[in-house]
Amino acid sequence: MIDSFLLFFDSKLREYYKPTDPSNLGSRLQDLGYRVMKTSDSTTVSSFIDQVDALIVCSTVANIERLGKTFLTYRSLPFIWWAHSDPHGDTRCQLEIDIDSMLSSTMTDSELHWALHLCSNRYLQRIQWEKERELLLNKLEERKHIEKAKSILCELHQFSEAEAYEFLRKQAMDERKRIVDVAISIVSVYPLLMVNKGAGNS
Repeated sequence: MIDSFLLFFDSKLREYYKPTDPSNLGSRLQDLGYRVMKTSDSTTVSSFIDQVDALIVCSTVANIERLGKTFLTYRSLPFIWWAHSDPHGDTRCQLEIDIDSMLSSTMTDSELHWALHLCSNRYLQRIQWEKERELLLNKLEERKHIEKAKSILCELHQFSEAEAYEFLRKQAMDERKRIVDVAISIVSVYPLLMVNKGAGNS
């Protein structure tokens, strides 16, 4: 549940949104019961970002990617773009940044509530997907080390693949380590064995 926001105004845009103007979403969100911290000083974002549930950036398309990438290095949290229309600005339709929701000054109160609700769900799904992706990449990397170690054992000891894996499994049990840790040790020491073997043959 998102209850508090850090609202960052691109400094050139703040003059467009007076506090009493209905187009000022910051004031409207406060009227709807949300807590909103406002700033147009990018150097203060890192100080405030730990105190809120989500980040809203009021920006044109030309600057949203740069600002988002900078601010999200401070902390991972739902990222909302309050899109300021610039008819003479950047017309790109693709950005290299994850945006969890978009707001516009023409939204009704009901639309704002729904946008924020969907933002929360989207962020949770995105974080879960990123964790699952990282886990899969780690498992793939572990599998590469194990396969490489099995190949080395087959070469050095004329093991079959099954025998090489059984060797790794037994070694891991004996040393109370993970199989992948044993495999990494074998892979790392293999070049030294080859150097010594070459020296012995010369």
